[in-house]
Amino acid sequence: MELFKLSIIPTVDVKSASQEAKNYLKSFEDWNLIYSRRKISNLANPIEHQQAKYELVERRTVVSAVNQIDPSSAIILECRFIKKYSTQKTIEQLARHDITITVGNFYHRQRKALLLAYEFMPKSHTKIVK
Repeated sequence: MELFKLSIIPTVDVKSASQEAKNYLKSFEDWNLIYSRRKISNLANPIEHQQAKYELVERRTVVSAVNQIDPSSAIILECRFIKKYSTQKTIEQLARHDITITVGNFYHRQRKALLLAYEFMPKSHTKIVK
């Protein structure tokens, strides 16, 4: 498959890039809590609510962009970092899509998925446009 021969050259080292992508995607849960707070209480800050909505959409957009290049990487990102699934449950989800990955190969594929996500993450110079 030619799609897997993309050149992924992060602006930082590979370990830092994958860790940054992991932290970015893991923060989905925090933003989801902030977003949900507005639904529970009218006292929640509406600006904070809008920011949380934006952050949730951004993270979903990153996973969608990865899905266009490599669906298995998108499944890994969605299951591990958005849904907080275990490694085994993520492998089971991949199997449901006829994608077979061993536990030993899983972490290599997860790092690849995180590097792909890093390429689509908004950088510090990205501006929010309403």
